[in-house]
Amino acid sequence: MAKEFHYTWTWDLESSPEALWPLASDTNRFNRDTGLPPMQLLGISNGAKLVKFKIPLIDIRWEEDPFEWTYPYRFGILRRYKSGPLAEMRVDCRLEPLQPSGTRIIYDVQVKAANILGDIGIPLAIGFISAKRFESTFKRYDLITSNIGSIVMNIKGRNLSSSGQARFKVLSERLKEQGVDSSILSHLYEYMNYADDLSIQRMRPYALADGWKADRRTVLESFLRATRTGLLDMYWDILCPECRGVTDDYARLSDLHATAHCNTCQIDFTTNFDHNVEVIFRPNSAVRPVDATVEFCVGSPQRQPHIAFSLTVPPHEQLPFSTVLNEGRYSLHASEIPGTQILLAANDGLEQIDFRARLNGWPTGITKLGLSPNVRLINDTDSTLTFELVRTAWSDQAATAADVTTLQVFRDLFSSEVLRPGEEISVGATTLMFTDLRNSTRLYRDIGDAPAFGRVREHFEILEQAVTAEGGSIVKTMGDAIMAAFRNPVSAVRAVWNAQKQISARGEPPLSLKVGIHHGPCIVVNLNDRLDYFGSTVNIAARLPNFSVGGEAVLSESIRNDQEVIEFLEKNSPPNSLTRFQGDIRGYDQSIELWRVRIQ
Repeated sequence: MAKEFHYTWTWDLESSPEALWPLASDTNRFNRDTGLPPMQLLGISNGAKLVKFKIPLIDIRWEEDPFEWTYPYRFGILRRYKSGPLAEMRVDCRLEPLQPSGTRIIYDVQVKAANILGDIGIPLAIGFISAKRFESTFKRYDLITSNIGSIVMNIKGRNLSSSGQARFKVLSERLKEQGVDSSILSHLYEYMNYADDLSIQRMRPYALADGWKADRRTVLESFLRATRTGLLDMYWDILCPECRGVTDDYARLSDLHATAHCNTCQIDFTTNFDHNVEVIFRPNSAVRPVDATVEFCVGSPQRQPHIAFSLTVPPHEQLPFSTVLNEGRYSLHASEIPGTQILLAANDGLEQIDFRARLNGWPTGITKLGLSPNVRLINDTDSTLTFELVRTAWSDQAATAADVTTLQVFRDLFSSEVLRPGEEISVGATTLMFTDLRNSTRLYRDIGDAPAFGRVREHFEILEQAVTAEGGSIVKTMGDAIMAAFRNPVSAVRAVWNAQKQISARGEPPLSLKVGIHHGPCIVVNLNDRLDYFGSTVNIAARLPNFSVGGEAVLSESIRNDQEVIEFLEKNSPPNSLTRFQGDIRGYDQSIELWRVRIQ
């Protein structure tokens, strides 16, 4: 009969459960920090992962069920071994808040030996060595969380070699000459020198900018320039819409496909520039070598931070617990139960709530619950169910492909980065602006070809500067017209507002723009070896300047109703300068509602 061992360790720490959770629940990092060897995922069968240790001599393989967890108080895992000295191991880690502050970690391990080697090795390897390493690791995490405030610092020493430091210094001087802020370069040097290998594998510019208290777009543009100089390498990560893990990692945009597959979730999905294509960076190997393939755990709660809890409830049983939520929308679903229950987390929501799973599905409507609710999951079916509460919004710390490809810096530095010919990838929301120079033909006749050409060229330069300043990019020029793309409606409005003021103040006769701005879904394609946009949003936006007589912008309903645009116009547009009208767009059966606003 297999011998069983049971260990329970308790440590009191100064940090809160919420502060410790990103480190404690990142079992990939925790396994590395406690000295476990790398792991290798062999496959997935019936939801369980087949995994092996990458160690010589002893072959250790196991089946691993999905983690269960409740943010930020508990996580656990069950492993059933196929070879090696262990037969089964169950781990349960609880983070209990202490009063008035702090956390009590209760780490529970139940393990069964498979043979005499396990009988001998478990007390030493787990009962003694793991106990010591786990304690020191949790205390180090507590020190990092309470004092340093960074989960990426490696207190063991520097990571840049002397040659890597020398190369960083040379390249950073080039970047300073290009206008990159020296403070960002200082932060980048500290990060590349001290951050551990796991953190350096996926450098996320928005997340780093938040930690550095720097402007997100400035950091992103700095990273793009650093890539061009050879300091960093840029990658395009494809994220699964279900688990939101990385399914593919591409060094070039041309390697992307319109469809992708997640091996973990066993689903095919459509690639979307807005949500599941994230741009990440790594140090160039000449500065700091990085092995992005090493993994110490094939799954952990921290890999899916958008899931507040994932818990299994046996048939006709119930499970009470508490959790912590962020304000916003969530969806609750359970395996084998159709549909989802829509929830809204808010300060004035329910603090006690039952979620009852029945075969006929979930109740309709939106249920409001509190930010620290006490929850009871009730399984009214004959099957074991896994309940998951998923935050609907994607992380705003992801620099998506939509963010990057609308930057003029990207188009200037990486003009060869395009999709493969014939590939079409969706963008959920893009703001497009079309401009045309009013009476440009008469301008050539009135002042002559050379002066007129100079004025037209100057107007293009002003437009590009204004578009770039607002985080947009010039997609293409067409005669005296441009097409520009932005991530947000107000950015386009501000850009053309500033551009028109400058254009009308330069020379005689004063020039004026005819402008159309629209916001909506698009398709990104490769046209003439550059990224371009197609779809109904483009068609509508391209025709809006026709409704302008010059010195005014025509806004679609999606632009006019944007809250930031409303606030901008209230502060900057003259009284009674905004008028509504119905416009007929060629190719559309019904008129659409439009607004005309004076910008001159």
